[in-house]
Amino acid sequence: MHYIQRYLDKLQISKMNNIPISNGYNKTNIFLYCNYYSFYSQKVLMALYEKNIEFEPLVIDITKGEQYSPWFLEINPRGEIPVLKVNNSIIPDSTRILDYLELYLDQETTPLVEVSQDNKVLSNINKFRDLIEALPAGLITVGSFFHPHLGGTPKLPFILPVREVLKTGDLSSSKNLRKLAEENPKARDVLLYKAEIQDRKHEILTSEEEYLKVLNIVNEVLSHVEEQLKQQNEDNWLCCEKFTIADISLAVLLQRLWELGLENRFWAEGKRPYIENYFHRVKQRESFKKTIPNLPVHIKMIITSQPREYVAAAGLVSVGVVLALAYVFKKLIR
Repeated sequence: MHYIQRYLDKLQISKMNNIPISNGYNKTNIFLYCNYYSFYSQKVLMALYEKNIEFEPLVIDITKGEQYSPWFLEINPRGEIPVLKVNNSIIPDSTRILDYLELYLDQETTPLVEVSQDNKVLSNINKFRDLIEALPAGLITVGSFFHPHLGGTPKLPFILPVREVLKTGDLSSSKNLRKLAEENPKARDVLLYKAEIQDRKHEILTSEEEYLKVLNIVNEVLSHVEEQLKQQNEDNWLCCEKFTIADISLAVLLQRLWELGLENRFWAEGKRPYIENYFHRVKQRESFKKTIPNLPVHIKMIITSQPREYVAAAGLVSVGVVLALAYVFKKLIR
């Protein structure tokens, strides 16, 4: 049994029975299985910091495929992070976790959705949250490794050695998922389904024409974001004067695109000045600084990570890639 699970089993944790969680709860009642480099983990981490919720992060080493360990598959059979554990309740999937934090914590926590009485503002928050969340972050990430000429200079953590490891991992991830499915009967169906999705995703990743379609969707979404920011006052955020769940999605997306070296393609050098200014502002926010790994963390990760059977690339890509792309298309043409 992994040390994290042994640690949790020792805690005296009572059942929650859907009682709203008080912000005064001891932080050992709230755990987040995550990885600081996981795009979806970063969204939840930033929300937790924005809401000033005490929690304990339990880091899953995706460079060694720990999300597919038998002990973790017992927690989440999909083998995906993040997962929130509150008392005996398990909440997987970043979108569900963000909704859970908003709906079930007591009202003293900072709201990220119900921030206004204006229905237009609330509608825009949900609209942009949905648009940005539907973008396939994992596909965008790994696809840039196969087509580096479509971007600029990548930054840490996606420097050349890491990119090559991730690229190699993507090529073998389908095979590894099928092997894991045979070794974990309880999660067999889910893992085999993910292997099939990985095969379909790989067809998109390795085709420059298909990957360009994905980048064009990102470009369309960011055009909508730029227009929305133009309508805001100078000190406002994406939808209003308050920082919302839509801002969390946008902040983490822009950070990932910047790390991949895609900022010149999408907003830098005056291409989209409102987004450029927004990104500069959001990087000064404390929740952002706490969420995004800094240089010492990057160096430690690169030195200590010795991938054995790297299957993390599969975890970088949502199972719903095709559905997500279809969703974005529908939103853009409305």
